[in-house]
Amino acid sequence: METREGPEGFRTVRLNSGLLTYRPGNRYPADMASDIEWIEEPPLRDPVGVLAFEGWNDAADAASRVLYYLMEHHDEIPVAQIDMETYVNYQLSRPVASIEGSVRHVHWPVTGFFAMPLPDHHRDLVLVLGEEPHLRWRRYCAEVVRAFVRLGVREAVALGAFIGQVPHTLPVPLFGSSSDPGFALRMGINVSTYEGPTGITGVITSVLEDEGIEASGLWAGIPHYLAGTPSPTGTRALLYALGDLIGWGFDTEELDAEVIRYQGKINEIIGESEGLSDYIRQLEEESESRAVQEGEGRRLVEDIEHFLRNPN
Repeated sequence: METREGPEGFRTVRLNSGLLTYRPGNRYPADMASDIEWIEEPPLRDPVGVLAFEGWNDAADAASRVLYYLMEHHDEIPVAQIDMETYVNYQLSRPVASIEGSVRHVHWPVTGFFAMPLPDHHRDLVLVLGEEPHLRWRRYCAEVVRAFVRLGVREAVALGAFIGQVPHTLPVPLFGSSSDPGFALRMGINVSTYEGPTGITGVITSVLEDEGIEASGLWAGIPHYLAGTPSPTGTRALLYALGDLIGWGFDTEELDAEVIRYQGKINEIIGESEGLSDYIRQLEEESESRAVQEGEGRRLVEDIEHFLRNPN
């Protein structure tokens, strides 16, 4: 485990699950009316909020890994954190103990806000990373809105990943959701038509929109037979989509190499089983059939929009 000093009095710890910024010892938030503890407020240029939550919304760690990857390859500034005491069932998400030198520390779950300047771009990012809360989602979302308003965030995107009947041999299917009906078409991705139980990712985008912050969701489909291992292909697809959304190309060289190794290992394992190979081919045929149907529907939408713009 790697520990490094952060802003005065804070430490950033790299655990198996990622980065955790905390203040050693017990401390109540400075603003007693809020669960947000502010660390630093750097100047930001028209920042875009990027959110990912570990847990139900994060199949194969594909969404949260995007933020970890960005923090590993860019300078990030810890800005704030939400004290999760009000939102966590500690029997489901336990604090983590570690030993630094001869001193034992207990690290409590937090949601971290990190500023990530993009010096060569005209916009910066505010990364929001944590576990999906167990309790009081409406209050939790209100805290995120409060932080975004204070930081000047007017646009946000929540990343997610789901388990689906998709093969690893085809491009990662991406789905988008937004109050803007043309969002998915502009991004060149599928429109999400999901209805049913939702996670914090779906809830928080709805709340952000209600509060006047333009919000969208980007979801990657992960093969159900690979859901038990981290998916660099899903992470890379989401990172590409995020870059398209903000008009910026992220360096994916390291991730590209990881994808090659990952795909090679999977193909090697599947190639040793005739049954698995046949199953993958069946998934490919089903996916291609769905793609044709979706393509026809997308062309119909484009024809209707063209007609509405040019009725004569």
